[in-house]
Amino acid sequence: MKLLGLSISNKHHFIISLIIGIWLSFFLEIIAPFDASDLPISIRIMLLPIYGVIASLGYIILIPVQGLFHRVMKGWSLVTEMVFIFLYTVVCLIASYIYYKSGIINGTYGLFEFIFGQYYPIFLIMLPIIILSRWFIFRKKVSQRFKSSTITLKGDNKLDFLTIELSDLVCISSANNYIEVHYLEDKNLRKKLLRRTLTQIHSFLPMLIKVHRSYLINPVHLRSWKDSKTLHLTKMEVPVSKKYRDEVLRCNHSSLKPDISPQTA
Repeated sequence: MKLLGLSISNKHHFIISLIIGIWLSFFLEIIAPFDASDLPISIRIMLLPIYGVIASLGYIILIPVQGLFHRVMKGWSLVTEMVFIFLYTVVCLIASYIYYKSGIINGTYGLFEFIFGQYYPIFLIMLPIIILSRWFIFRKKVSQRFKSSTITLKGDNKLDFLTIELSDLVCISSANNYIEVHYLEDKNLRKKLLRRTLTQIHSFLPMLIKVHRSYLINPVHLRSWKDSKTLHLTKMEVPVSKKYRDEVLRCNHSSLKPDISPQTA
């Protein structure tokens, strides 16, 4: 199954939730659905933006669920994307209908009429916004970062950083609350310690491959298998855990194709 380039950055998804909520609030003010067309505009301005808040909070609530799916599936596919959107519609539908029937709105539509006469027509209009927000905006940003020849890795201390060519980055390993950046300088392997977590770095550099709970590698520097639990990189070796072996094999690298990978010990 083809994997999609989903950003796992919480920051990206908080931004997306705001985009969805703000856009929906303005859109509802214009079309005035949910029995709101006869209300004075001052009342509509107070009542309808709550649906935008529901849409935004519904997305935020599902961010951890999305992260869990991403870890379990070791990536993101079209199927998991469809499941996520379906869950999002259900969460927003339930919350929206509760608000609609509350004492604040006192809506007159029944559940069936609300779902098919009001909610889903609006959601189908929202769907392109959701898709564009999730795939175009942050994928473009990730793509630009990947194409950039220079990257800057920063620690928690503002004075603690490392600027290198992306092609010189060999791997990154974790050491408690620190990471060790292994990189090439004048063809020699160097190491830099930064106060940062491996998860934070993977969000910043999603093109890196996780081969072990403590190691991210740059696929450019993959050389060969040493044995079933170890990889040769440029000027170093790293462990490979069974959990992440399939991800290594999916890498488009000739020396790591499944037909020549080591047998499972």
